[in-house]
Amino acid sequence: MADQFADQLRAELAGIQSEISRLENKRRLIQELIDNESGSGSASGQGRAPAKRRATRRSGGSAPAKRQRRPRGLITGKVREFLGQQSEPVHATEILAFLERNDAAPQSAKPMPTLQSTLQRMKEMGEIENKGRNRWALASSGNGSQPAPAPAESRSDGPPVVTSTTTFGNRPTLSQ
Repeated sequence: MADQFADQLRAELAGIQSEISRLENKRRLIQELIDNESGSGSASGQGRAPAKRRATRRSGGSAPAKRQRRPRGLITGKVREFLGQQSEPVHATEILAFLERNDAAPQSAKPMPTLQSTLQRMKEMGEIENKGRNRWALASSGNGSQPAPAPAESRSDGPPVVTSTTTFGNRPTLSQ
């Protein structure tokens, strides 16, 4: 009976030790989060090293530098502005140079692929057109690369007919 009681106590002790280990890991993670939020080190320095390693790995340098995120729509707005000033299609490298001069370039390790992605998305939305050889221009019509709607047929048997919310029918001519 004593052996059975000792085994039960050992099992309970193992369970308590695993719970203590789990809680210690949780405490360490919470301390890392607090240190990262406040920007200061922990008093014991225990939870600081893993967070610093992760930040260094992300930034690719020795000191982690926090970049400010660009405001939403800044790049697309600047692209529209630049292309609106141009009379001819402009190559993507010229667009990137304009963005860099205006402090609006993508903040990535490789800004050109990021810009290409933005240009492609703007093309799919119908805002700009690829005129070939990576040269871009604003879309020629208001609804993107689709042709403008054809004018409605003239009708002489009554008042003008609304064919859509943006295109109106023609008025009857006076001679008919």
